[in-house]
Amino acid sequence: MNDDASLDLRARRRLGTRQDIHRAALELFEEQGVRETTVQQIAERAGVSPRTFFRHFSAKEQAGLPGHHRLFGVIDELEFEGEDPAAALRAVETAAEAVLGRANDPELEEHRRVARLLAREPELQALAASQEQELTAHLRARLTERLGDRDPLTALLVAEVAVAVWRTCWQRWGELAAAGGEAEPAEVYRRCREELRRVTS
Repeated sequence: MNDDASLDLRARRRLGTRQDIHRAALELFEEQGVRETTVQQIAERAGVSPRTFFRHFSAKEQAGLPGHHRLFGVIDELEFEGEDPAAALRAVETAAEAVLGRANDPELEEHRRVARLLAREPELQALAASQEQELTAHLRARLTERLGDRDPLTALLVAEVAVAVWRTCWQRWGELAAAGGEAEPAEVYRRCREELRRVTS
C-alpha cells in the first residue's frame, strides 16, 4: 500500500475510496461468492455509485484482488550482486519473503482473507493468473537489465521460477486458511522454497 502521509488530501480520499470498495467486495465475496455478487451490490456496500466503482476497478473480480503491488515495488528496488542467475533468484526470493514477513503487518488478516477466497473462487484464480503473468514479465525485464547479454531463456526461467514459488505460497496459504489454519505466510513461503530445492536437487 502507499504511505498515506506522503499523499495530498485528494489522493488520500481516492485511496480511501478504493480501499472501501475493496473491503466491500471482500465481504460480499465471502458472504455469497464472486459469481453471485454484482458491481451494484459492491458499490452500495461501499457507499459509492457504480460509476465511481469503475473509476477504481475495471471489474468486480479486480476489486477483490487488487494485485501484487508490494512485490512490484520490491522488484523495482532489487539489488543484484554480479550476474549469477542462481544468486539473482535468491535475491528475488529473499525480497519476496520480506514482503510476506513484515513485522506486525496491519494487512495480514486482509491478505489471509484474499488467500482463502483464492483457494475456492475460480473467477479470482483466473485474474490472479493474469496478474502473475504481468509480474513475471516485469521481473524478466528487470533481470534482463541485470544479467546482460546472457541467453534470454535464463532471465525467463528465473522469473518463472520466482513467480511460481510466490503463486504456490499463496495457494497453499489459502488452502491452510480455508481449513482453519493460522500459518504465517512467510513460513509457508520458506517451506515452498525448501521443497523446490528438494525436488530439483
